[in-house]
Amino acid sequence: MSNMQAAPLKLIFKGRLEFGSERTFNMVLNHWNTRVENYFKADVLLKADEVFNAESYTLDVPQQVVMSTEKHWRSTTALLREIAQYALAGNVGAWWVNSGQVLAQYTIEPQSDKTAVAEFIRGRELVQQGGMEMASEALSNAISKFERNALAYERRGYVNYKLKNFKDALYDFTKSINVNPNNPEPYYGRGKVKMIMNDWESAVGDFDAAIKGSLAVQPMHWLARLRKAECLFHAKRFAEAIPELKLFLQKQFPETHPAFRFKAKAEYLMAESVNSAKS
Repeated sequence: MSNMQAAPLKLIFKGRLEFGSERTFNMVLNHWNTRVENYFKADVLLKADEVFNAESYTLDVPQQVVMSTEKHWRSTTALLREIAQYALAGNVGAWWVNSGQVLAQYTIEPQSDKTAVAEFIRGRELVQQGGMEMASEALSNAISKFERNALAYERRGYVNYKLKNFKDALYDFTKSINVNPNNPEPYYGRGKVKMIMNDWESAVGDFDAAIKGSLAVQPMHWLARLRKAECLFHAKRFAEAIPELKLFLQKQFPETHPAFRFKAKAEYLMAESVNSAKS
């Protein structure tokens, strides 16, 4: 570990936390500044005046890639965990990457007993368990308690997609994007709905946004790239589909990676795209 500490690390931060009111926002900002001044000092990589937004009452971290140390990684993620507990919604992703491999990854989010937080967590867990109707109810409860819950809209969109309520899914994914346009997941979900509607051209735009809004170390990035290529193929834009498929096929996915099972599909689309582009 000592060698790792001596060498600069590639650290990535991205996300948003919603505090919901001026009072809570000011309390969180004061907590941040006090902890930095009295404890963390210069070890926190995010600067308050760059990430706190007094107009929206949020901590908003656009994708930031920095080369730093393990001490800075631990200090920054520790302070983010502290303030996340005051939030009503959102999360911040943190990645420690070396040569394209994720050495550590955190999703920092609120875990409080506030209704908006608890109902979102319950709904998300029910989605994982397959209880879609109950999940929809819990996620709707979370939204009713805090309307700017982009993640709850995205998860409810997924539920509606699985229940084949495609009009409702389209509404939820779009609402999620309107609240926070920097999350890749609702673009991916909306793109899949548009594929069902054979709206290939519009779906390409959504999958492209999902690619640009995600990291290459995230499965979402590669799944969106394949979906974009598939839409380009159906839109008969074969020459544009080929480079997307080439990137996908060049990537060596482990068997546990969500994109691994789509390799055969990508190979088929590549062969058909090459043949069609020639004709």
